[in-house]
Amino acid sequence: MRPMKLRSQLLLLTLGALLPVVLFAAVGGWLLIAGLNDSTLTASETVSLMGAGIAAAVVLALLLAAALARKIASPVAWIAAAAKALVSGTRMAPPANIRVLELAEAAEALGKAAAAVHSRESAARDAERAKDEFLAILGHELRNPLAALAAAAYLLRQSTGKDTNASFAVDTVRRQVEHMTRLVEDLLDLNRITKGKLSLSRAPLDLAEVVARAAQAMRASGYLSKHRLRLDLAPAWARADEARVEQIAANLIGNAVKYTPEGGDITVAVRRARDVSLLSVRDSGVGMAPELVTRVFDLFVQGEQTMQHGAGGLGIGLALVKRLAELHGGSVTAASEGPGRGAEFIVSLPAIEEPMNAAPPALARTQERRGHRILLIEDDEDARRNLRAALALDGHEVREAADGPSAIRSAAEFHPEVAIVDVNLPGLNGFQVAETLRAAPERTPLLIALTGYSRSDSLRRARAAGFDEFLTKPIAPERLTRLIDAALARRQ
Repeated sequence: MRPMKLRSQLLLLTLGALLPVVLFAAVGGWLLIAGLNDSTLTASETVSLMGAGIAAAVVLALLLAAALARKIASPVAWIAAAAKALVSGTRMAPPANIRVLELAEAAEALGKAAAAVHSRESAARDAERAKDEFLAILGHELRNPLAALAAAAYLLRQSTGKDTNASFAVDTVRRQVEHMTRLVEDLLDLNRITKGKLSLSRAPLDLAEVVARAAQAMRASGYLSKHRLRLDLAPAWARADEARVEQIAANLIGNAVKYTPEGGDITVAVRRARDVSLLSVRDSGVGMAPELVTRVFDLFVQGEQTMQHGAGGLGIGLALVKRLAELHGGSVTAASEGPGRGAEFIVSLPAIEEPMNAAPPALARTQERRGHRILLIEDDEDARRNLRAALALDGHEVREAADGPSAIRSAAEFHPEVAIVDVNLPGLNGFQVAETLRAAPERTPLLIALTGYSRSDSLRRARAAGFDEFLTKPIAPERLTRLIDAALARRQ
């Protein structure tokens, strides 16, 4: 049966309710007249019969109204539930038989809307997966050449001697490699934070020590050579991720360098204030207008670009600082007295007391570093050859392999103390190589995963395969050597 319009059904209901009354009025009138002429039907009996007829007519009208109400109420309830389901992204099958035309049309429209929403959500999920895959591939494809450039710059720096022009060129390459590396890492980290996939490895640490290391690394790279940097660091402890705190400090110092003319002042301070540990970076740069201060931590927001301070990057550094601080349960604020009067950024993290067993600062080694037997497994020829040369220059004995099977054979012959393994290898991937080396009867070397991918699933797989360390490209050869020394010292 085809559904009818609600107006038509109400008209039929009215007629259906009135018809018994009209019929009874006609029949009752006849009975009343007949009763007056027939002594067999008394007046009281006639009235009773009319009352019963009226009651029957009312009951019939109520039954018809209830039947129509059921026809309307069930579809209306489904429409309400379907509308709620549409908001939550789920779909509901419509009732099998809707008799009211308007409700049938509403149900059909809701069904089409739900299908359209489902289709768009599916397309959005596909686009999100494609974006994540693109960013992962982009990071990998950028990190591989950056790794080769970082190792090559290290080699050139060792061989330039006193040639001023060559030294300047090499330092320029190193600075730009580090800058590009930070851009790639910030972009990928921001994407992970947005998707809730960034995990923190939190431990008690002194912000002053971490910030000092970050500033020293930037000084050593020449990034701060055109500015005056002042450090005012007092012990301030927090439970935080060391690498992420270094990232916060580097981004804030880098932002100060970017917006401070050459010869300007940058002051980095760490202190404890009641229940918070504070990191502040203040500069004498271009400053900010009041409207920019309120938006400076928004994604892709940048200060006005001028010829004085050059390019402004991607506009994600401060947004990443804010999100990293919030992941630690802290916050970040910005302040400026106006354009041309500098700016200050203050990161606040929940403070903790200094642990009783806190290790004293490591003393610089005076003895000569001992060389190690290192197996370098990397399929990118430029990165492999440059990193091998850099490690050999540091006094290590290095063998190289370009794929998984040859790496297994080299390990059996060479018995390395350290195996640096690119996880994306032909033949056997790096995870399989690590598992094979772990299963060998000889002593397992220190296993270091080196990869252009930084996805959390790669880290999980690396841990499951038995890697001791997990590093993303590019890594400075000197940092790699320090990591190897520290890791082997812990093994003894």
